[in-house]
Amino acid sequence: MTTHFSERADQLTEQLRAIEHATQDSDELFYCAYIMGLLGLHSSVEGDACVTFDQYFYDELQATISAENLTDQDKNAVNLLWEKVTNTPSAD
Repeated sequence: MTTHFSERADQLTEQLRAIEHATQDSDELFYCAYIMGLLGLHSSVEGDACVTFDQYFYDELQATISAENLTDQDKNAVNLLWEKVTNTPSAD
């Protein structure tokens, strides 16, 4: 089954919303919102397949993290959350 980028972004957003609703940790809420915001920006990119979108988005996520100078703690937490929702380890 082919999953379009927008469909995959929606799937990941739903997973992040579930985490967001289940947590009371303000840091985790921030990390969920951070990734969901970027998913919204990149969901209209053309392409197919979960793996392709996940890799594309991971690369964009890393570029954004670097550009925004997140702390190492925040960078690690965002990457761990991304791994959690995609079930794939990051390249770091």
